[in-house]
Amino acid sequence: MRWDRRRDLEGGKELGIWLLVDDSGTVERELYVESHEYRDDGFDVYTATPSGEWTHLEATDTADEAFARALEYLDDSGYDRTDH
Repeated sequence: MRWDRRRDLEGGKELGIWLLVDDSGTVERELYVESHEYRDDGFDVYTATPSGEWTHLEATDTADEAFARALEYLDDSGYDRTDH
């Protein structure tokens, strides 16, 4: 399995999305960095599974902090990642 970075964001509140996919391309888990600036709030980092389970990892004040937490999660996961 590996983490693939999605680049086809739709301009919403998601700033970063990584998908943990197996060799067949099936998504096992998703990792999100999400902005809440539109409501004068900070940023969230969380994971989700295809079955609808959500795990909140951290709320931060800045995008840099949120991305640092997301990258830490990716590094700690033990899976390779592609940032294409």
